[in-house]
Formats: sequence, structure tokens, C-alpha cells
Amino acid sequence: MISSLLKYVWVRVPLISGLFYKPRKRTYLFLPINGAGLGHLTRLLAVAHRLKRAQPDAEIVFFTTSIGVALVHREGFMCHHVPPAALLNTGAIDWNKLFCKSLKNALDVHRPSVLVFDGTIPYLGLQRVMHSYRKIRYAWIKRGLYKEGVDFARLETLSKGFEVVISPGELDSKYDENVAGSRFQQIEPVSLLDAGDLLPKDTARRILRLDPSKSCVYLQLGAGNINGIHGVQDKIIELLKKKGFQVVLGQSPISLSPKPDLRADSVIVDYPNSKYFNAFDFAVLAGGYNSVCEAVTLGLPAIFLPNTETGADDQLKRVLSARAIGNYEVIREYSDAGFEQAVEKLLTNERLESGNKQSNGAETAAKLIGQL
Repeated sequence: MISSLLKYVWVRVPLISGLFYKPRKRTYLFLPINGAGLGHLTRLLAVAHRLKRAQPDAEIVFFTTSIGVALVHREGFMCHHVPPAALLNTGAIDWNKLFCKSLKNALDVHRPSVLVFDGTIPYLGLQRVMHSYRKIRYAWIKRGLYKEGVDFARLETLSKGFEVVISPGELDSKYDENVAGSRFQQIEPVSLLDAGDLLPKDTARRILRLDPSKSCVYLQLGAGNINGIHGVQDKIIELLKKKGFQVVLGQSPISLSPKPDLRADSVIVDYPNSKYFNAFDFAVLAGGYNSVCEAVTLGLPAIFLPNTETGADDQLKRVLSARAIGNYEVIREYSDAGFEQAVEKLLTNERLESGNKQSNGAETAAKLIGQL
């Protein structure tokens, strides 16, 4: 009780600099949190690229707790970074004080008129900034499909500080959030790349040094930072190679304990890996938002192994909805026999010649943010 009261009081202690803040027009600060993978970061990069195309004179700056900070610089955006709390030996209040001070410094340097947050819950440090910097307009990109037990009343209360809450849709609209009111905007699923951004099949295979006459599978089971993937990964590579497939292993650029696997025919440590999708006959993927939406919208058949150890993201529901609309299979608990059965079933179906016919939600989100 005392801890909650102290947090409440601290959030509402005004920052003097907020009173004299003068925002710059067409200056945006994008704030993705750290996650199990690159979902939050990738979503905001997708939106930022499209906003920049619509407003070439806009200044777009990132401020993130994601350990994928270097990827933002590679995508052409300036980026400030605060290490996530899990990597620092400090308590929640001390970390939020560090975050708040660092964010305040970034605001005072760049003076954005709009701050775009992508995360499950706004940090206390962000809430304090929002309470003090009233001249900034705030947007929250909040993916839906939460697991049961999430406190939706609290999410509703926290959302009141934002001018707009943008909810990227799922592949099956029945799983989208039931939200109402002018602040809430449901959009299409978000993907960093569109089909026209992919490398041609021959080019992608040459870059990956693959035999163009043999079938090829892409394997990416996530960063492995919150669940062990290496044991299952090894088994899948062995089984696929026994069946005559070339295997390309996608290693996450934010994996904290990457394990080289010399049995794979090629390894990609790149971003985004989806630009190579035309090289593959099918994929074996985790059930994160970006992995599933990219596979479906870009037309790559896949076997999904959902991660059930995520904090709030219901990956199982997501991959089951994908299976219902295309050439996709789901393995809830891995076994060699179950995996071989899924491969055989996938190969008997016709390959999708095009992705799921719908607009990229990144375009819609960019328009909504640009209107702020």
C-alpha cells in the first residue's frame, strides 16, 4: 500500500522543465519498449518509415529500452537508449527515475510535438513525463490479443493520457480488441515490409549461397531470451536435412546467448530477415506478432511453434487463427513425430501465391500520428 502511494505521488510530482516546454512542429519521438523479441521496435520502425515518406521534412527520433538499439541506427533514425530494467541491478523506482531523467533530456534536446509509445504498459517514468509535459501529444500503439488475466480496467485508465490509442489488428478480426470511443483506433495488421520490398528468389538464394535446385526452409524460433529454443532448434535442423531440405537458420540480432549451429546450410543474422522470404519453400517460426503477420501477409507457408512463456501475448490464439486462413500448421508441444506430420501436411497443400489481401496497418498508423 505504501509502495503504491509513493509511486502515485512520484508520478505526479511536476517536472519544472515541462512548464516551459516549446514543442517543434513535425518532430516525433518514437518510444518502443524492450520485449521478448523485436515486435515493439519493428512496429514503430514500420510506422516511422511510412511517416517519413508522407512528411519528408519531419524529424523522427527514437528513444528505446530495446537491446536492438543498433538496428534503429541502421534503419536511418537517431536513437537514445536506456538499458531495460532486467539488465540493470536496480529496483523498479530507481530504474524509472533513470528512465524519466533520460527521457526528459531527450525531450529537451529534440522538443518533439508528438510522442509515440509502443508497449504493454506505460512505464512509471513515462507516466511522470506525460503528467508534466502537457504540450506534447501522446499516442499509444498497443497490440491486442492479451492473455486471460490481464487487468483491462487498468489499461483503460492508463490510456486516458493518450490522444489516440492505436490497436494493430490480428489476422482474424474476432480476436481484435473490443474498444470504443474516439481515442481508440483499430487498424490492419502491421508489417515492416510489403511484398514489393522482398528480394527476388534467385538473388536471395545467391546471397545465402544456396543450391537453387533444392528446396529450402527458413527456421526462426525467436530470440530465446525468455524460453529455451536450442534443443528444439537442433532437432528440427536434423529432421529437415534428413528429408533433403536446405535449412537457413535465422538468428535474432538481440539474442543474449546465440548458439552457432554448423549443421545449417546458411545463417542469417540480419534485419529484417523477411526480405529473404522469396528464397524459401516454407518456414518454421515462433508465434510472435511480427513473425505470424509477415508470413501470412507475404505469402510464406509456415509451421508455427508458439511461445507460451510470454507475459501477456497470446501466441497460441494467433497461430491458430493463421492456420484457419491459409497454408499454416501449428505445433503446441514439440515432438519429432508431430513435426514430421506437420511437414508432410504442409507439403500436400498448394503454396499461397500471394499474401493475405489487406492493407498494411503501418500506413494507417502513420496517417493517424501525422494528424496529431
